[in-house]
Amino acid sequence: MPDAFSSLLLQAGALAAIILATIYIYIKSSYSYWTKLGIPISNPIVPFGDFFEQIIRNSSFQNKITNLYKTFEGNRYVGLYGLGKRILLVRDTELIRDILVKDFSHFHDRGLNISEKGNPLDQHLFSLTGAKWRNLRVKLTPTFTSGKMKMMFGTMVDCGKELKDVLLKPARKGEAIDMKDILARYSTDIIASCAFGIQCNCLENPDAEFRIWGRKIFTRTRRTKIFRLLSFLMPSLIRRFGVSFTPTDVSNYFIKMVNETVEYREKNGVQRNDFMQLMIQLKNKTLVTGDEDVLLHDGLASKMDSEDNKGFGM
Repeated sequence: MPDAFSSLLLQAGALAAIILATIYIYIKSSYSYWTKLGIPISNPIVPFGDFFEQIIRNSSFQNKITNLYKTFEGNRYVGLYGLGKRILLVRDTELIRDILVKDFSHFHDRGLNISEKGNPLDQHLFSLTGAKWRNLRVKLTPTFTSGKMKMMFGTMVDCGKELKDVLLKPARKGEAIDMKDILARYSTDIIASCAFGIQCNCLENPDAEFRIWGRKIFTRTRRTKIFRLLSFLMPSLIRRFGVSFTPTDVSNYFIKMVNETVEYREKNGVQRNDFMQLMIQLKNKTLVTGDEDVLLHDGLASKMDSEDNKGFGM
């Protein structure tokens, strides 16, 4: 009996070794893709590729990409690998312009893996793909014309006046100030005023509720690190189970705030020159467009329709 068990265990071990060896050889061979095309590569480690530190030790992906970008100065592009995935890091400005403008219909996906069943805050232009990205882009285009943006200039000027008042106090006393913190609060005031239509006065009150919740979006918690790693390693798992990168409490706060703002404005007939007002008009199909807006909207829609006929977004 012991001999039979030992033999079975040996066979299982041999089978596992063969499977692992096969996987290793397959991944190793896939790591020759860029080399065959004559594209320079870094020093990938099988099976982790160029992101060993990021996968094993949870280091920053952004810093790694920045270092690789600087390392290959003088090259138009660099071939990277990540657990068998092929990634092209483009450095040439002409190629980047073609990707972002001329051939954008082929590159609109960002490589982000989100679930369509997940958090509404995850469903934005930088994460959506294919037809869903196209439909949202067409809807939002008329709200980003120069005429619509100029409507918010007065609001930004008011925030600038508050910034001047805040800076005058320490300036008169000759005190040192933390410009990074002040400008962060100033930016938050502009976002709150122009995008959400609320006055949070972060310049006067650094601990304003809007700022506290806004900072939580960018806080790298253990949960968000794990989810981002899963998104990189097992994107199908993220899409299938509706995993969200935005914490539930943060999402609930902003959704509630937007709902209350929209409800209050529509109930009381309040209108402001901000992006929130444009979104309300877009929701109610009352968005007024000028000639410039109509041309941009119709031109983009017709262009995208023609792209769809060629298989755009598939």
